[in-house]
Amino acid sequence: MDASNISFDPANMYGKRPAEKTRIIGLILANAPAGAGRASVVNGWHTSKSDRRQHCTVDFYDANGSLISRKHVV
Repeated sequence: MDASNISFDPANMYGKRPAEKTRIIGLILANAPAGAGRASVVNGWHTSKSDRRQHCTVDFYDANGSLISRKHVV
């Protein structure tokens, strides 16, 4: 997987903060599970009841478009 295979939903997420978007992409690439062909950021930086750390929620898909996993990237 490379940076061109990472999307943000909505597409304008971090559009006015390109450095932060680039940092998130780097974290995704560093934490992608084996076999991941693409990734989609479905929730930007936040905390949740299940994970008190600041994290982004990312869905990882294989080359066929099947969901591999949803991960919290920190």
